[in-house]
This record gives sequence, structure tokens and C-alpha cells, in this order.
Amino acid sequence: MIRTRNAVHASWLRIGRPDVGGARQDRLKRVSGQGVRKWLAAAGMALWLPCVAWAADLQPLLDRADAVRSSDPAQFEALLSAIDAAEPQATQAQREHIRLLRAYFTAVRGEMDHAATQAENLFATAQQPTIRFRAGMLAANTEVITRDFPEALRYLDQALAQMDSVTDEHTREEGQRVAATVYNLAGRYQKGLDHARSVVASPLSEKSLCVARHLEVEALLHLGQPAEDAYVQGAIAQCAIQGDLVAAGLLRRDLAIKWAGEGRTADAVSMLERHWSDVETTRYPLLAAITRALIADYRLQLGDVAGAHAQARTVHAMPQLDPHSLPIITAHRVLYEVAKRRGDAATALAEHEHYAVADKARLDEVQAREVAIQLGKLELTTKNQSIELLSERNRVLQLQHEVARADMWNARSGIALLALFALALAAWGWRGRRMQTALRKLAQSDPLTGVANRLHFRAQAEASLARAAQHSRPASVLMFDLDHFKRINDCFGHAAGDRLLVDVARAVQVHCRPEDVFGRLGGEEFAVLLADCDLEQARKVAQAMRESIAVIDTRALGCPLPISASFGCASTALSGSHFETLAAHADAAMYRAKTGGRNRVVVHRGAPDDAGITTSPPVVVAPDARSPRPRLQRTV
Repeated sequence: MIRTRNAVHASWLRIGRPDVGGARQDRLKRVSGQGVRKWLAAAGMALWLPCVAWAADLQPLLDRADAVRSSDPAQFEALLSAIDAAEPQATQAQREHIRLLRAYFTAVRGEMDHAATQAENLFATAQQPTIRFRAGMLAANTEVITRDFPEALRYLDQALAQMDSVTDEHTREEGQRVAATVYNLAGRYQKGLDHARSVVASPLSEKSLCVARHLEVEALLHLGQPAEDAYVQGAIAQCAIQGDLVAAGLLRRDLAIKWAGEGRTADAVSMLERHWSDVETTRYPLLAAITRALIADYRLQLGDVAGAHAQARTVHAMPQLDPHSLPIITAHRVLYEVAKRRGDAATALAEHEHYAVADKARLDEVQAREVAIQLGKLELTTKNQSIELLSERNRVLQLQHEVARADMWNARSGIALLALFALALAAWGWRGRRMQTALRKLAQSDPLTGVANRLHFRAQAEASLARAAQHSRPASVLMFDLDHFKRINDCFGHAAGDRLLVDVARAVQVHCRPEDVFGRLGGEEFAVLLADCDLEQARKVAQAMRESIAVIDTRALGCPLPISASFGCASTALSGSHFETLAAHADAAMYRAKTGGRNRVVVHRGAPDDAGITTSPPVVVAPDARSPRPRLQRTV
């Protein structure tokens, strides 16, 4: 099933929809009748309106462009051309408004990075509270489309903090809609639902109500509280009347997902295909891709292999889509399933590789971008400090030359300046050490959970094992893997999975002492090096960790499925102090825990088969158990 939260481009429609077709001449050739008249009227307006703008007030043009920016991209472009011609007569306030409209137009054309830059610059310099508020909302909207969720939420928080200074009710309502959109895309559906319902409660127009109901239905679907069919169908009808076919299409998407989850897959396919012409009318490629990917997925579930294959191939061939977007990932998965059912092993393998690579790329993208941002900031700070240091040195040399030709008072001044330089150099060194410490932590820690990454865990574990061997002290290694974690990612999204990994890391760290080493090896697999701990003590610690994981309240993450982990234990008494051997034995024990039924602890006893393995029975945990287990106290 398609996880609509990750279709990040689909819900930002309040700032306009990109027209990613060909050149204007090609579009004119593809339309007929009313479409031709519409484009001719827009072209005539582009020639006529500039002349009017020179003689009349510019404000009506700005207001008109603002009114049509999302509903009529062609007229918006024509009006913006007229506004550009009349800009020399604009006031300072009108110039800020023009800058905002240009940022909107850049977003309409699909240049999200450029639009975000324009909006952020305007947010930093605008004098009018309303323009500054709208620029912040646009920055948040465009940043979330490019999947930069931290930046999006940062700009959203800053803009919402200024809402009280905005007096225009329509602007405040638009801010509520954008906030609901950004929170939904960032996976904070409860906040998105709150903002959407604030608009639904007192809408200023039928169009606003259409958009707000779409955001409300989307949030409810992801919170596991889908809206009633009649409510969704009423919202679809209302959006269709208002001419917002994109919002209507997204509402049908949410309704189709709900029906498929209720076993009404055939009804979902029928509804989507019956209204396919409305999707084509929007000329919005992402909505078309989302709809086709849903149809492909559902037709495969219904056994229509040929129909599923045709729809998936169409999605795969769309050039406008991000290769790591959810429709493309779904298309690869459907093509893989089709090829497997047809016995085409080569194609199935290729499509599965594409699916795996694209799905993993989506997970790595946010982490890689955050690391790149931090490294970029560090590099810029270091460069600026180097420039400052060189400037300071040059100034000191000039002062020293003057001091050499001056009297005693000048000599004392020179000494004071040298002392000041030494102080500045010491301060720079101190700041440099702080930055090195921060960079070292970034290189050694897992960016999601904050525990040691794979390389740092191994280095620390080998050092601890060496100390244990030198002093003839025991040590043990625990390895554990979360059970059925892929099902949680597939059903509730990677954001829920990431939050669950963070909660698991916190639950396990409660049982770790300062001398222990805790790290994430990759995905949902973790390891712990327990210093001064024999095999029986390690088994008790692992059991306590397993119980703490089992009582994590996954409902708070939007995931009703319980969580558990399978543990493997090995000690130096039986496996020696070599890290590779110790880790291999712990991993083998963990594998036996997996094959033995999961949610259990298995220890390595040194035997080559299962006869040397002991297991701890799993603990049955009530779904609403939330109280943390007491930390296990160990003495050596």
C-alpha cells in the first residue's frame, strides 16, 4: 500500500501547482476549444496589462495576482509580467509584495530550492509583518517539499510565532493551512489535524474549507482514525464544485487507501479509474503518478497482473518524478512482483534491486543532508576564523614595526597588544578544540539514536576486551535485533520506525553502565559490550533489556503493533577475547533466538549445535503497559 505521508509534493498545493509540461507553444498545440481561448486571452492580457499598470495603481494587479496564483497559473504568469514592467513605480511595501509573488512563481515552476532561497531571504529582510509571515510559511512549505524537515519545521515555528502580528484574517487562515500541510508531511499528524480543524471550524471561503477538509482527512487516516466515507465523499464533491481537482484527487487517494485497508480493493480501483479524467485535467504529474501507482498496487492484489504491469510501467516512464519518490518505489515493487509471478527471474532481480536501492536512498537522504549541513557550517566557521587570525597577525606586525621606532610608552602599548593577540590566539585555539570535539562526536555517533556507530563501537569494544584480558577479567557481548521491524516501516512509515529506534536505544541505555559500550550496527541491529560481566550476568542484563523494549508504548508513535527483540549473548570465558570471534558467537546466538520464536535471549555455551544454547522464555506484555522496568543492578 502506498504511504501517502511520503508523497511530500502532493499536499503543498496552497502555493500553486507546477506546470511541468513542455514549452508554451507545445502546450498550445495540445489543447483545443476552451483551452486555446484561455491561452490566447492570457497572452493578450500579458501585452495589455503592462500598459494599464503604468497609468493605474499597482496594488490591484498585486491583489489579482495573489488571488489567481494557485488556481490559474497562466493568468498568474501574465499578471506577474505586467507587474515586473510597472515595478519602478512601486513603493517599498509593494516591492516586498512583488518579491513574495516571484517566490511563489518560482515554486509554481517546480524550482523548489530556488523558491526556498527567495522566501528565506524575504523572511529575513521584510519590514511588513504580513509579508514576513507569508514568506516564512512559503519557506517552510518549500523546504518540506525538498525533504529538509528540520529547516521546514524551524521556519514554520518562527512564522507561527509571528501570527499574532498579522491582522488579515485570510493570511492567518492560509498560515493555518500551510502549518497543517507541513506538519502532515513531517509526520506530526496530530498537530496537522489541529491546524486543519481550526480552519474547518470557521472557514472564510468554500475553497479554504475544501483544502482544510483534505488535510483533516489525510491526518485522520495516518492517525488510524479514518473519516467516515460520507464525510470524505462530501469533501470530494465540494472540492469538485470549487474546481480544485487536485484536492479532490488527493481525497480520493485517501478514500481508496481506506477502502483497500477494509478489503474493498475492487471498489478503490473502480473509483480511481472512474475519475482518471479529472486527474489528467489537473496536468499535475505527481498526482497522476500517485494515482497510477495505487491502481497498479491494487490491481496486483486483485490478481490483474497485466493491468498492474501496465500502470507500473507508465509510472516508471514518467520523467518528472524523483527516482526516490514513493510512486517510483511502488512501481519497482509491483514490477518485481509481476516478474516473479511470470517466472522472469532476471527482471524480478533487477526490479527488486531498484526497489531496494530507492527505498534505502530515501532513508539515507535526511541523515546525509543533516551531516552535510553540519560539516558545511563547521568548514565556514573554520575558514572565517582563519581569516580573522591572519588579519590579526598582520595588524600586530604593523604595530610592532611602529613600536620599534617609538618611545617607552609606545613599547608598553606594543606589549599590551601582543598580550591581546596571545589572548585572541588562545581563544581561537579553545574554540577550535570545541569544534574538533563536536566533529569527532559526529563521526563516532549514530545520527539517529546518539549511540556509537558501527566503527566506533568496534574500536571501543576491542579496547575494552584488551583491558579485560590484561587484567584477567570477564567480558561479554550482547547482540540484539528488533523483531518484524520491516513490517512497522512498511505499514506505518519510516518516520515511525526512526522514532521507535530512538525509544529502543533509550530503553537499553538505562541498563548500561559508564564502562559498557552500546552501539548501533545498522538498521535495527544493536550490540552492547559488558565489561566485568560473565555469561550469566550478561544473560540477566539481556533479559532486563528485552523486557524494557517489550513495554515500549508504540501507540504513541502511531503504530499499534507491539515491539520485541531477540538477543544473543557470548562471553570471553568461552569465546576468547578476540572481537570477531566473540561477535560471531553472539550473532549466532541471536540468530538462534530468531529461529527459535523471537522475543527471547539465547546464550552461547560453546557447543557447535543447539545443545549448548539456553533460552529465556519471552515475557508477554499487555499492549497498554507503559511503566518502565527498574534498572538491573550488577556487582562484579
